[in-house]
Amino acid sequence: MLRRKLLATAAASFAAPAIVSRASLGQNLRKVKMGSAFTTTTNAAFLMPALLKPEGIDLELVMFPSLVQRMQAVASGDVDIGNGGLSATMQVATKGFPMQVLANGCDGGWMVLAQPSIKSFQDLVGKKIAVQNGSIGLVSLNWKLKQEGVFGKVDMAFMDNQDQPIPLMRGDVAAICVFEPYAALAEVNGWGKRLWVPYDSPMGKTNLGFVASSAFVKKDPDLTKKMVAAHVKATKEMAANPSIAIETTIKQFKMTKEVAELSTKNLFFSADSGPAFVSGLKSLAKMMIDDKMLEKEPDWDNFLNLGFV
Repeated sequence: MLRRKLLATAAASFAAPAIVSRASLGQNLRKVKMGSAFTTTTNAAFLMPALLKPEGIDLELVMFPSLVQRMQAVASGDVDIGNGGLSATMQVATKGFPMQVLANGCDGGWMVLAQPSIKSFQDLVGKKIAVQNGSIGLVSLNWKLKQEGVFGKVDMAFMDNQDQPIPLMRGDVAAICVFEPYAALAEVNGWGKRLWVPYDSPMGKTNLGFVASSAFVKKDPDLTKKMVAAHVKATKEMAANPSIAIETTIKQFKMTKEVAELSTKNLFFSADSGPAFVSGLKSLAKMMIDDKMLEKEPDWDNFLNLGFV
């Protein structure tokens, strides 16, 4: 009797781990690093760690102020996957570092604001406008300056997004082309007013991609699929419930509720990676080539890998 009881107890102890989820076994969680940005266009990323833990994945978000550095980190393998500014992703991909766009990341999210005395783009001639170098904001700004006939007549002051509102407040620059929540921060505080809502260029609201190196995707397609699924689910949650984006902005960026609410009105959370997304991306490539920011279009057959969405 005693022998049978001991055997039963031992059998139960060996069977127990089979009903314990991978997420509960901390030592079994797979570490994955994801490069992201100091802008609210990447707010969905903050929901992803909780979504991936039941899949046995411990996701670490690594923030990069520079979008080019972020994409270089993805290309080199310093991070596994990333929220990529699509302009920077194409720049890296066409310079010998194979990259793939796996899904739409987020649409829109930037704005041109100017000091109250600036009434039009013509008023910017001979003055400075701040913008992040290599960004989609710069591509759209160049397009608008050409449309207004002042391209080459406005001085560019290159700086990261979080560094732009204070120079506008001080009068060091006449205008900023900046991403959220920093556009809302400047507007709410009265440091600048909207000069241009920048979504009427050929690329429209095209902005962010969920991207990885080709080597990463080839090495672990199952992990890639799980990452894309979590990104899509997080993005849909953001789109369906604006309060999540507002709360995330307040918590992660230490912004007031007023700034957070205004910021989310200029964000278009979407993982839709269909024809409209592809068309906008290809228009972006042509605009960058016109600006000599890109030497050639990427190899679209390899650059676009949207089958995981």
